[in-house]
Amino acid sequence: FPPSVPPFPTSSGEIVAVRKSLPIAQFHEIILKCIQHNQVIIISGNTGSGKTTQVPQFILEEAAQQNLPCRIICTQPRRISAVTVSERVCVERNEQLGDTVGYQIRLESRAKSTTNALFCTNGVLLRCLMGKHSSKFLKNVTHIIIDEVHERDQYSDFLLIALKDKLSKNAHLKIILMSATIESDTFSKYFNNCPVIEIPGRLFPIETFFLEDILLNVDTSNHNVKDIRKKMMKSFEAQAVERTKPITVNMDDETILLMNDILEVCWIENNPDDFRNFFTLIEEENISIDFQHTETKMTALMIAAAKGYIAIVQKLLEMGADPSIQEKHNYNAFDWACFVHGSSTCSDILKQALNKSVGDDRIDHNLIIDVILHICRKHPEGGILVFLPGFEDIQEQYGLLNSKVSNIHCIRMFMLHSKMQTADQHSVFKPVPSGVRKIILSTNIAETSITMDDVVYVIDSGKVKQKYYDSLTSTSSLAATWISQACATQRAGRAGRTRPGTCFRLYSRMRHSEMDQYTLPEIMRVPLTEICLQTALIIKDESIQEFLNKAITAPSSTSIKQSIKYLQKVGALDDEESVTDLGYTLAELPVDARLGKMLLYGILLKCYEPVLLVVCILSINDLFVIPPFPGDKERAKKVRQDLAENSYSDCYCLLRAYQRWLDARSVQKRKELCNQLFLNHGKLTMVSELRNKLHAHLCSIGVVKSYGPGSVKDLNEFANNWSLVKGILLVGLYPNVSYLEKYSKTMKTRFEKKIFIHPSSVVGGKASKKQKTTDNALCLPSEWITFEEKCKSGRGSMIRCNTVISPITIAIFAGPLSLDDTECITKSDAMEQDHCRIAVDDWINLMAKESVAKSVLHTRRMVHGLFLKFIENPR
Repeated sequence: FPPSVPPFPTSSGEIVAVRKSLPIAQFHEIILKCIQHNQVIIISGNTGSGKTTQVPQFILEEAAQQNLPCRIICTQPRRISAVTVSERVCVERNEQLGDTVGYQIRLESRAKSTTNALFCTNGVLLRCLMGKHSSKFLKNVTHIIIDEVHERDQYSDFLLIALKDKLSKNAHLKIILMSATIESDTFSKYFNNCPVIEIPGRLFPIETFFLEDILLNVDTSNHNVKDIRKKMMKSFEAQAVERTKPITVNMDDETILLMNDILEVCWIENNPDDFRNFFTLIEEENISIDFQHTETKMTALMIAAAKGYIAIVQKLLEMGADPSIQEKHNYNAFDWACFVHGSSTCSDILKQALNKSVGDDRIDHNLIIDVILHICRKHPEGGILVFLPGFEDIQEQYGLLNSKVSNIHCIRMFMLHSKMQTADQHSVFKPVPSGVRKIILSTNIAETSITMDDVVYVIDSGKVKQKYYDSLTSTSSLAATWISQACATQRAGRAGRTRPGTCFRLYSRMRHSEMDQYTLPEIMRVPLTEICLQTALIIKDESIQEFLNKAITAPSSTSIKQSIKYLQKVGALDDEESVTDLGYTLAELPVDARLGKMLLYGILLKCYEPVLLVVCILSINDLFVIPPFPGDKERAKKVRQDLAENSYSDCYCLLRAYQRWLDARSVQKRKELCNQLFLNHGKLTMVSELRNKLHAHLCSIGVVKSYGPGSVKDLNEFANNWSLVKGILLVGLYPNVSYLEKYSKTMKTRFEKKIFIHPSSVVGGKASKKQKTTDNALCLPSEWITFEEKCKSGRGSMIRCNTVISPITIAIFAGPLSLDDTECITKSDAMEQDHCRIAVDDWINLMAKESVAKSVLHTRRMVHGLFLKFIENPR
């Protein structure tokens, strides 16, 4: 629909006064004039300036006054931002959400075709630009606002290329880029030196404490240091008389006892020469330099630090000793050096080492507890926002707070992360009663756009979970890494929105100075499969590589080429990089291309429900939680094996887990089941919600019918045929296939000579501490495994979410959509007379009787032929 003239707002006097008090209000006329005279402008506004909510309203109000039609698309990097900002704008305009102002996020919309200002994610706008009617879409849009552009997610970077290309053919279109910490010069140069408007923030003073300040000013222990030393001494002496057998995976009992003895002597005696035996044993027996005493959890580095042996400390650090490891009272080597000797050469050496080598994936949850207790005891009322890397860290912190703080202080806790349901995310913004302390545990989702007025204190772990992808090995790794200085500034800014605030940074000043100034653009570190498909849909006279080279920061050519090859293997692109019928259909589905292809095969082969659920489960990630106690790990492993029911499939295990959860009708029963089976209730709820929305989307585009042929009943005719479902899984997961070379007992893939099955897998995972993964894998019914992801682990790689498949499954479902019989069936003199080799995709060779091979290949042609016909008109 063409844009309409927006109505005048009916805001209350109180709202008008609040809006006028924002720093951006005095720039009202400047911004509108700048938009009028330029096609692209940049607004750089500090936290609290009001740019996110006010700029769209400035444009709407001017359009209403001048009786001009107007349609604004405002993008946000996250769903929660799109929803909450649209709601706030509606409140300020005194309107119902979904009329003049609305939002649209993945599989959820509150907007009409006549909506004047639509808040959405970057991905939603991209889909509009990819569609067959993209030209018509842009003709009906007057303004596009891209907010938080500094975050440099892959969609915003891609959007900038696409929009820059379309500016010349859409002279009426105005582009506004906004951010709090934008690299103004970089973006201005990209858009031909477009004007930049700097808006000051409205931040109250923020007092910042770094790690060294926290350790000095915050009571980080309920114990007296001398008492702890006495307890340590008594513990060591008791161990020398009466020893218990420690449990260690990689060392025998005798070696453990010997190491305990040596550490006890080093602690009790005051002679640095006692460490000689330790170094000898480390070198001769290949024992970890970070061996911890069974009872006290002390390491050699801690003991040397407590004794003040500078030369020993230096030697241990040179050998790779980790200064961040903590003993049972949560003290590390630096703490011990400070406790015993105060400020000394030894503590300085350890402080430097600690700053350089604290593990990026470690979070000191106990220190966060100490800081929260410190705030509750010594600071006035105000909400506490804790930034943590990922959902698992949030859960662990939540549990600790429940057990250690909730019984001392009156608190109410909230969790905030991207995959939470919209309703749950909303609860964070509701005020708590007087006398109750609000504590919000959040990922970096709370860094920008969303405002929580009652937050006064910020605890910043300094970490963020980021996914990195190696295009050469097709290996991904999800790691907690240090944030950038720009992100640190954003996090601190959350504390000073309504009154003076405090930010506690759980990292040192030195660490902060070594952080990158800005975050590495996402387009440089993630798979580009989706971006390449989107590029192919919108380009005309250039290649995918040429288009993406126009990005502000161009991704590597290797990554682009690998993504194009993958899309060609999937069948979404042809050899000329043109979009196929399958590619167009996959672009309509709001899931990854490989999962979309899996879903289409599930519909074709009438295994709809199990495949739909697997697609949703893989979109949400692992449904299991990490057992909180070491003793529960074996029990959790057995739970998974029981759920797998000898299927040799993690996907089957996850399906059964979801079905068990779904069968428990009440929320209380579901939560009890999750506790019993180590399941994540929140993620299971997300799977259920995604399943319903994805099913509704498939119905809305006509792929799934309401009744008759193509209805849910019809499409589930073979839903209980697990062998068929495994073939469909392989269609989507290929080329993620590994095989076990039995004579060498080595798991291999096409490119890796050695790979390991992840310990959490029900396929060949360690059943006991003495068994090796390969020993279990040798007992599998087939040497072939398809997997969902290959991830780095130390120096090696592991495969996750595995399913054992038969050679026949590979011959029918793996590889390209067509195979020439003359190319894939070969014979040699060394083979038995009636046998032949089936070659799939130039690297998989299967042996079979010639008659069987021909039958299998006939079936393959039938299946793939049906699919090619199906995607010509999936409706």
